[in-house]
Amino acid sequence: MKRKKKISVIGAIIIASMLAGCSNSGGTTGNNTEAPSVSPNKENTGESAAPSAPPEAKLRLLTDFKDIYPPKPDWAVWKWVKEETNIAIEQETWTGPESLALAIASGDMPDLFTVFPYDAQKYGPQGAFLDLSKHLDQMPSVKKFLEAKPEVAQRMTSPGGEMYHVLNDGLGAGNLMVWFYRDDIFAKHNLQVPTTWDEVYETAKKLKELYPDSYPFSFRHGVGTLRSFGPQFGIYPYMHEDPAAPGKIKYGATDPGFKVMVEYLNKFYQEKLIPQDWLSMDYKAWTQQVATDKTFMTIQYIGQIEIMNSQLQNGAHLKFMPPPLGYGDKAYIPKADYEDYGIAVSSKTKNLDAALRYLDFIYSDKGKDILSWGKEGETYAIENGKRKFLPQFKEPNDLRKELGIFTSAAYGFADIEASLSLSNENEKYSFQEAMKYQFPTMSVTPVLTDEERNAIMAIEEQLTKYYESSVAKFIIGETPMTQWDSFLEELNKIGAQKVIDTYQVALDRLKQNIK
Repeated sequence: MKRKKKISVIGAIIIASMLAGCSNSGGTTGNNTEAPSVSPNKENTGESAAPSAPPEAKLRLLTDFKDIYPPKPDWAVWKWVKEETNIAIEQETWTGPESLALAIASGDMPDLFTVFPYDAQKYGPQGAFLDLSKHLDQMPSVKKFLEAKPEVAQRMTSPGGEMYHVLNDGLGAGNLMVWFYRDDIFAKHNLQVPTTWDEVYETAKKLKELYPDSYPFSFRHGVGTLRSFGPQFGIYPYMHEDPAAPGKIKYGATDPGFKVMVEYLNKFYQEKLIPQDWLSMDYKAWTQQVATDKTFMTIQYIGQIEIMNSQLQNGAHLKFMPPPLGYGDKAYIPKADYEDYGIAVSSKTKNLDAALRYLDFIYSDKGKDILSWGKEGETYAIENGKRKFLPQFKEPNDLRKELGIFTSAAYGFADIEASLSLSNENEKYSFQEAMKYQFPTMSVTPVLTDEERNAIMAIEEQLTKYYESSVAKFIIGETPMTQWDSFLEELNKIGAQKVIDTYQVALDRLKQNIK
């Protein structure tokens, strides 16, 4: 329940886009796609002149700062944008967490901002950001993108249908939390890859016997990891749309599958098959265990497979593992192949046409291609009918560092195949397989009105605190599982049903809006 997960499932943007398409503007698409002008001396020849260049413009863009690929004014992405749109991008970066608020309050706002949904929902209604739903007729590529990706539109739209930012998309697969295992160790001891949590338990016991100092199964996000385990038991721990009953809000912690999951984890803990400090394990401790034969099965962000493989030695190797079934009919990983970052337009911009033209370009097919691959001869060559990046680009992060590809606000809709083309076969395999196992619904809640939010804010905080402390105590055995019914009763006393009902109203509003 981090703040940036409190994002919208309102689909009114679809209605707004349809209305925009029926406006009296005749579907004008801005300077980027204007009809070509006709030269006077060719009026009677039937020949048309080349399309006129869009007007020159400059946009100030405020983005975050990343140490692993610090922004450069001469990044090729900005050159390509200028070539295609006649827009020069002047990139500015945050200096701290308060930078966004300070920029908004300064009276000298940049034209474009990179924002999380929470920030868009906070500052947009205050008048800082433009309501983009009113300008979709000027951004046909954005409109097309949102119609093709309604789940993206739903997450970025306010209860009243306003859209204060547009989310990036295409690279979300990097957010997937997946299982992986030491395939070299499994092969060495003739162990089969577990397909159920019972088999995970039995395999962990065998590995514990072989490596007594190990904790065969490990994870590093404390109680939060239960969000990643939940889909193997048919749920997410918190409020989510029930895939078995579309349109209905479910509170996963009250589901029988959640209890089964906690019982498993309690058994793993008692038999020291998971680290005894699982509640506080950080990234450094986790990597140390993986690198020193102290753990052999884990769940982590998908990119960690190759990051860790680059550090392992003496034949040690990690491989993607399909999620094991814990409860129900099918095992899943969380549906998380989406991005939580987007672009907002200042409501005070003096370059509105250019700002809308920029957004439309980066969400266009051409923009997607150029801002993901670059240009032939500059960044890639064609070999055997396929694009291949030039030799100086050896890994995906090289594209960011050297070219600005896939950096904040330098793309709208990305082509992940460009990034994967620089990955090895094991990593490609991981991404391809992971996409087969995503849970049918996301672990997100619909955006509430201010009145709705204020009505349940204190209850949600109390629920979260009680849930986290209680579940931790069940897993480590401080509270016996015989007290589970009392746990459920206390959730109800705190006000779980009121929270469920409030989110149900918001979800019903969504369903009504998108009819």
